[in-house]
Amino acid sequence: MNEFIVENGFVNLDFMGNLGHSIVKTKGDRVYIEKGNMTKLGDVKYFTFEPHIGFPNSKYGYKKENIYYFDENGLMEL
Repeated sequence: MNEFIVENGFVNLDFMGNLGHSIVKTKGDRVYIEKGNMTKLGDVKYFTFEPHIGFPNSKYGYKKENIYYFDENGLMEL
């Protein structure tokens, strides 16, 4: 997804390059959507997909946080 962001003329503004994370009670238990993470999205109960993007050299960015989960119908959004 980070390659897709760059290919479309944007930059990922997250300082760690994250694209989202699992929704858990304790922040330290979060699983981040990041390079090298091999956890499947279906292995967590709820997760966000929230890339924080902007144009290169802009002082503004955009981030929309949606929460998702999987059920018997597939991917669902809260």
